[in-house]
Amino acid sequence: MGNINVFSGPMKCGKSQRLIDEAKRQKIAGKNIKIFKPLIDNRFSENNIVDRNGNSIEALNINNISDIEKYDADMYFIDEFQFLDGNIDTIQKMASKGKKFYISGLNLTAERRPFGKMGDLLCNADNIQMMTSICECCHNDNAIYSFCTAEKTGDILVGDSVYIPVCANCYEKLLLEKNK
Repeated sequence: MGNINVFSGPMKCGKSQRLIDEAKRQKIAGKNIKIFKPLIDNRFSENNIVDRNGNSIEALNINNISDIEKYDADMYFIDEFQFLDGNIDTIQKMASKGKKFYISGLNLTAERRPFGKMGDLLCNADNIQMMTSICECCHNDNAIYSFCTAEKTGDILVGDSVYIPVCANCYEKLLLEKNK
């Protein structure tokens, strides 16, 4: 039986770094792996997952969760899962057939709602590592939210400089200031 492992949390908490590290580790172990990223996420590279330290790994671009079924592997790595369309049934079905998954993504939108299919994924994951970041306002190490400093409509505004990780207290303060 395979399993589903998830790295989740706010912006800048190291999700992609963990995914890249695990993919490289499994590659060294000789596993047949496939690495994916959403086509919409071209912030740092068109065809690579890139972490904030400059580490990168080549990835296949996909739009829908079901796109991974086209590729045979022992292990599947997916970055920025919240941007994908589709149904997590694909992942559950493949895991039940022995496939192993490592998936990273934002658990919440900047409005603190479940982001895309991440809520469904987290409810069905075998292992979850909820990560925190450093609050960019008070510098505590308990930032659990991503706050959008720009005006946006909808859940998706792909851009790195418009979001900051913040703790719960700073989120509330920033929200009050933004709504004045």
